[in-house]
Amino acid sequence: MTHANIPAPLNSFGENKNLFNQKTAVISIVGAGGKTSTLFWLAREFARIGKRVIATTTTQMYLPEENIPVLFCRSPEKLPGAVFTPPAIACFAGWNQELGKVRGFSPAEIDALAKRHLADVLLVEADGAHGFPLKAPALHEPCIAQSSDFVIAVMGGQAINQPIEPQNVHRWPLFSAITGLRQGGKLGIEALKQFINHPHGMFKQAPPQAKRIWLINQCSHIENITGVLPELLASGGLDAIWLGAVREFPPITHVLLRDEGAVTDKNL
Repeated sequence: MTHANIPAPLNSFGENKNLFNQKTAVISIVGAGGKTSTLFWLAREFARIGKRVIATTTTQMYLPEENIPVLFCRSPEKLPGAVFTPPAIACFAGWNQELGKVRGFSPAEIDALAKRHLADVLLVEADGAHGFPLKAPALHEPCIAQSSDFVIAVMGGQAINQPIEPQNVHRWPLFSAITGLRQGGKLGIEALKQFINHPHGMFKQAPPQAKRIWLINQCSHIENITGVLPELLASGGLDAIWLGAVREFPPITHVLLRDEGAVTDKNL
């Protein structure tokens, strides 16, 4: 397999590029190992090409380190559109002083905000992972808005083909039940297939219309995993796989797309 460098990562959204001109595109980010970094990387990239962006969460998250204006409000669907004039803005419901995190909005409030079309892109962190590189969602997780056009599932690439145990997996009992792995077992292709395809796995509660993107973040041993990616893309109901490290440059270094049932490796 050859690898495709991506000069413009946003082109990974493929034929859905026009979506950002027709309505507010809702992108929900779930999983573990870099969700917040992914959210604000995407916010910067969309703003850089002139899109209006609102970044928020349906759970709790740390305030952005980036130079993005932050707005607090109880009911974002009632705010006047003028407050969303900057290229990118972060909007939250409140502040949890004890945790040092901001609180977000319910999925229903995200849906209502999207309908107002105050921005081109609504980026939503829709999951929590307590700093682990890998997680299985609990009964109440993730909190994904039904209006989501894309669901990006983030996973720490350092876990692939490595021994898995409770110390590096959030909600280990659930993950073990989904994948069939026992403590010390390696996270190989069969376990990854289970995790991607299982209804309570990687894309749990993703709306049926949403495109599914798997982001393998902090991927330092890419040569050890690329051989299994085409099979995972073809068999996992995924629309794309991204590889990279979103805190580095370039954030995304490789991509695979599934077009009309075929796996393709494109230079985007």
